[in-house]
Amino acid sequence: MEPLKQHKISPKNTPDAHSVCGRFLVIGPAGQDRDRMVLQLETLGYVCEMSSTLHDAQMTNESWKPDVIAISSTFVSSAGMQMIRDTQASSPSTRAVIFGTAPTPDCLVEAIRSGVSDWISLPTDRSRVPERMEQIMARVRAHRSRENQLEELTETCEQLTTSRDEMSDQVDVLCGDLASAYRTMREQMSDVAMSSEFKALISQELEVEDMLRTSLEFILKKIGPTNAVVYLKEGNQKFGVGAYVNYQWQDTDLMPVLQELGDLMCPSMSTEHELVQFNDTEELAREVGGHLSKLSGSQLAAFSCHQDDECMAVFALFRDEDKGFTEEDATTLDVLRTLISSQLAQIIRVHKRSKPEWPDEPSEDSWGDLAA
Repeated sequence: MEPLKQHKISPKNTPDAHSVCGRFLVIGPAGQDRDRMVLQLETLGYVCEMSSTLHDAQMTNESWKPDVIAISSTFVSSAGMQMIRDTQASSPSTRAVIFGTAPTPDCLVEAIRSGVSDWISLPTDRSRVPERMEQIMARVRAHRSRENQLEELTETCEQLTTSRDEMSDQVDVLCGDLASAYRTMREQMSDVAMSSEFKALISQELEVEDMLRTSLEFILKKIGPTNAVVYLKEGNQKFGVGAYVNYQWQDTDLMPVLQELGDLMCPSMSTEHELVQFNDTEELAREVGGHLSKLSGSQLAAFSCHQDDECMAVFALFRDEDKGFTEEDATTLDVLRTLISSQLAQIIRVHKRSKPEWPDEPSEDSWGDLAA
């Protein structure tokens, strides 16, 4: 039984008769006790609905949603107590009171266990009904206030959870962007360092053969062991082997393979300005046949070195497709091929300038001046 305060009723404690301060469902057989209870509650300003049976009360309870269920002591049974338990299970703020004859100890214990807040013995407790109803309604309002606060807190928690998830997603995206930017910057710094190192090496070479040997050694150092060949332009649409690395077939003369590969590739590569990769040489080996059958199961990468619109050389690298060429290898070759083209063009220009040539013949006027 919930504790009740003991004090006298004064006009200040009595609710305004014209104000709606609570809704009561009064359940009991028609008679003096029920009618007087309803009259007293309505006089106190409460809105009342009456039901003569538990079945009718159940229907009214589901549709009307009262604040307090007042049950006559004549309905204190297993069915009546079960109705109270079911009501409070679906609406925890609803309170229940029993009015009528004084309870026996067993009935009082069962009522408390079922969730009854008060037992009003009539007519003994009739003068205390206003006070005790107001106390019960105060508990109803306090419970609903707590429910509203809990709903607000739940909504706030959901909003905070949503904001946290959004913030977490944004942090993940930001971390991803930072990691990507760091990787890009690291790769760029690595490319710059590699470019500086390679440029310092090949700038010391003033002969084409030495420069090609240094270039191939550096390429193999960066991308790993591979077969490689460099074709130098020898004439109009004619290319010859200028340097090569036989990594895979050291006990075999690779020159026939390289010559056939050059005859097949160089005409097309002479107009190609991008890095090219051939993932499947099986079809190439099958169609061309001959010595190129040795390239079956290999992966090939190639690039051309240009000076303006003229192709000076074609580089081709090939090895087993199981190892192949990675994206990092492609980036490395893309960086190095620009430096190779620049240094090769510079060496060719130097050689052209140093080639001995007869001076132009003097004009007749010049000979005349000398004769004079």
